[in-house]
Amino acid sequence: MSQDHLKHSESRSYDDFADAGVHALGDLDPQDVSTLSSRELGALGELLAASYLEARGYDVLEHSYRCPEGEADLIAYDPVTEEIVLVEVKTRRAPKGDGTFPEEAVNYKKRQRYRRIAACYIMDHFPVMSLRFDVVALTIHGGSDADIVHHIDVFQWEAEQ
Repeated sequence: MSQDHLKHSESRSYDDFADAGVHALGDLDPQDVSTLSSRELGALGELLAASYLEARGYDVLEHSYRCPEGEADLIAYDPVTEEIVLVEVKTRRAPKGDGTFPEEAVNYKKRQRYRRIAACYIMDHFPVMSLRFDVVALTIHGGSDADIVHHIDVFQWEAEQ
């Protein structure tokens, strides 16, 4: 799929961006980025987060892992710690320096859902020896610049009582 196809697509997905060779925000026209729907911005954020993790040595195993309990944006393997990592990706548009923190959207309810998703993943991929939860937060400024913050081991796997 070409960059030209991206401009004419109805709704662009993670796979559409990947097929077009997008691995960084600079791979897209800033004007195109500014017109993305919230769903498309999320798909782009997931692809950028996957590229970010791969550049740091992670193996991205799956994107959009689905089970009856919900969806995990990315499933990765951290070879340094030998852990499976469930990654929640949060992407927002914001003017530079406005104090937007996308990771704040990972609230108690979302953490509880991720614990249930983790249980499904473990059952589907037994044995999983070690698992953790990370958040990758992307704040896109004006379509050509982004801040990426990787929060590692943001909450514990055990269900809270």
